[in-house]
Amino acid sequence: MKKDEIRKILQQDIENFRSKAQYYDTLHLFEAAKYADNLASNIELALTTMPSDGDQKIY
Repeated sequence: MKKDEIRKILQQDIENFRSKAQYYDTLHLFEAAKYADNLASNIELALTTMPSDGDQKIY
């Protein structure tokens, strides 16, 4: 699996967790909403340091 494919999957996961957070918020499940939002934020942070396929290799 290439890095860009992994990046695409993780971006879909971020969107999924953000929508779950909104859903949990409507049900007044504040802890679950907070957890889902934090999880999405952590994945988003990890994506900022993840290399892409076009990046040059460092030896």
